[in-house]
Amino acid sequence: MSEAIDRVDNQLQEHLRVLYRQVVDADQYLDDLREQGKAKFDSIFVEQAVFETKGNRFQPYLQEVTKNVQTWQLERDNEALLKTIVEQLQLLTETLARLKQLRQAG
Repeated sequence: MSEAIDRVDNQLQEHLRVLYRQVVDADQYLDDLREQGKAKFDSIFVEQAVFETKGNRFQPYLQEVTKNVQTWQLERDNEALLKTIVEQLQLLTETLARLKQLRQAG
């Protein structure tokens, strides 16, 4: 069981590393849009139960997930928290991918 949990932990850490770079790029893109008078929204995600954070950049959401992963590392038997982390990672990943598609489309 410990090996499986260690693998989950390693996968979470790797996912966070990958997302970090994407979040930095996405936030820069959103900043550029705001300078052009676009991207006038208050929150990336609208009333999502999976995030407590609200913000118009991705970094606060990534920070929340990172904090949850750190908490889970201390409470590895907390399956509800792990489920929340997976849902948060999935939502962030999907949203960043959609934003990237929009950027590439022009």
